[in-house]
Amino acid sequence: MFSRILVPLDGTPESNAALPAARTIAHATDASVYLLQVLESPAGEASANDAANKLTRVAGELGANGVRVESAVRRGQAADEIIQQVREQAADLVIMRTRGRAGIERAVLGSVGERLLSRSDVPIVMLRPGGRRLDRIANVLVPVDGSPGGALAMSHAVGLAKATGAQIRLLEVVVPMVFQALTPNEGPMYYDPAWDDEALSAAQTYVAGMVTRLGEAGVVASGEARTAPDIPGAIVQAADEHTADLIVMSTQALTGLQRALLGSVADAVVRASACPVLLLHRRNQEES
Repeated sequence: MFSRILVPLDGTPESNAALPAARTIAHATDASVYLLQVLESPAGEASANDAANKLTRVAGELGANGVRVESAVRRGQAADEIIQQVREQAADLVIMRTRGRAGIERAVLGSVGERLLSRSDVPIVMLRPGGRRLDRIANVLVPVDGSPGGALAMSHAVGLAKATGAQIRLLEVVVPMVFQALTPNEGPMYYDPAWDDEALSAAQTYVAGMVTRLGEAGVVASGEARTAPDIPGAIVQAADEHTADLIVMSTQALTGLQRALLGSVADAVVRASACPVLLLHRRNQEES
């Protein structure tokens, strides 16, 4: 499943929140872990040595738990250096804590995780401040919608479930058409509630079929379709209701002002979810 996990740290206790997740996934997949700290601001040799010593101690604690660990301190711009190390170390998973910024502040100030997602195809586990520790992987929530992105998330979730013995919970959220059709400055429009009933029924049929196929593949699975005007909110609510350990979903990895203005389901889930979120970069046709 995964063989090499890269964990960016910044020397703060907050960033160390990624370590339990790294330990849990490394144990489950027999992966090794590479700890990386990037010094962006000018730092003297003493400061660099101090950072290296602290990182070595963290690596020692992780190694004492039976994980194969290496560590390094690099200088440069964080996102650039992390991407470079992903390539050099042949990492196939990154685990990191997000600062949880939102809206225009996120667009202007930027986000290492955001830039990493937009420039790399390596999956990233994002943990928000104050979220739950990932000490086990027993329940995995996978939002689906019949799209290639949902299939990408499902593929990774199945691999993780087979490696850990976790069960998968599928969720399709159907947005009522009255919310999809609302646009500013338009007058009354015709709306038939039966349309939503038909959409929900189709989603339920799709999810039931997926659950059956997962069962045939040897994965314990269940699923549901629900109606909600807010897709990210419904995903987070379902994760809480079913005590999900991890949400697995795809994202187009929009960046900057485009993300702030258009929004992102994955971005909103990461900022609100109590459990970690495994994000997979879904490339659109223009990126291909």
